[in-house]
Amino acid sequence: MAKVLGITGGIGSGKSYVCGVFRSLGCKVYDSDSRTKELYDENPQILAGLKNILGKGILKNGRLDKKAMASIIFRDRSLLEKVKEFVYPFVIEDFLRWKRWKRGTVVFESAVILENEYVRSFMDKTLVVTAPLGERIRRVIARDGSTEEEVRARLASQCPDSQRISKADFVLESVEGADLESKARHILELI
Repeated sequence: MAKVLGITGGIGSGKSYVCGVFRSLGCKVYDSDSRTKELYDENPQILAGLKNILGKGILKNGRLDKKAMASIIFRDRSLLEKVKEFVYPFVIEDFLRWKRWKRGTVVFESAVILENEYVRSFMDKTLVVTAPLGERIRRVIARDGSTEEEVRARLASQCPDSQRISKADFVLESVEGADLESKARHILELI
């Protein structure tokens, strides 16, 4: 049975980059954000539940309008929490099917591992990826064309790094020049 390393961090912290480092070292990576977006389209039960929580305004031509949903949930933390509580059992079920035949260490990438005890319970160890605030904002603006105000709103909806770090087994700072590969190898030795 595979060991599970949960990799988390705030928006723009470099989670995906760090997951790529672990992938290059032979780990299989489950990207929960990407897979969740696929599940929205694949599972009508998820779409119906989201419509019940957030209203019909999240639909466009009968499909989920992810941008409309994001604009709602990142302004209202209680709705964000309701969506997470509803969606994550579906994601974990999908993850467990995915990892069933995997060996060694697999990586579960998600922004909410340490904020959600249900999700955290499926992890053997957790790693928080951090980066300086200004760098995070620059990364997100460059990645998806958001405004600085939009990025700051999303950052405000997430728990602070200090809270994540206090619950994590490992911490990596994703900054230019950091030797992330050797640090990742060391973490794999410790799992």
